[in-house]
Amino acid sequence: MGSNCVKVLGKVIVDEKGIKHIRKEYMDRLMNEDNNCDHRISTEVKEGPADCIRINKVAASLKNSLDGD
Repeated sequence: MGSNCVKVLGKVIVDEKGIKHIRKEYMDRLMNEDNNCDHRISTEVKEGPADCIRINKVAASLKNSLDGD
């Protein structure tokens, strides 16, 4: 699991079931928070050549990175 204890509001939780419960509560709260969006970033769909990733280009890039070029 990774840790043997969790401190919450000054109380140390040491049992595995309690630690799992605290982590689940934390993750639930974290995933349900409203995240402020950076409105400077465009999220519109782009069409055309910029969206096209060619397999041969990826293969060549990987080969170059593995060869050290």
